[in-house]
Amino acid sequence: MELTTEQLQTLRHMLGIDKPDERAPEPYRDHYCASRGDADLDELARIGAVRLYRQCEHYDWYCTTEAGRAAAIASHRKIRLPKPKRIYSMYLHIADVHCGLTFREFLTSPDYADARSAA
Repeated sequence: MELTTEQLQTLRHMLGIDKPDERAPEPYRDHYCASRGDADLDELARIGAVRLYRQCEHYDWYCTTEAGRAAAIASHRKIRLPKPKRIYSMYLHIADVHCGLTFREFLTSPDYADARSAA
């Protein structure tokens, strides 16, 4: 299945795995609500990446097929940040809560070893 960059972005968004600072994202949803007749979703349905599962009033609800889900998960590697940038992103998240935390302390303190390895 050949998918464009935009189609893969839509599939990742449907699954909730569109954040580049995640090392191994876990899909936590599988739906997309689009206006009736949305050309992009109609095309994804035509090629078998999504399926229409509900229509109500002016909206169509889609979910991924197994092939679409697999393509989205595999494509996350293309948008994933390199390890050093993921570590810095993790530092920024933690520094929001731990006022005064320096990047040096984050990198060297055993208290943050789990956070660094999870990045």
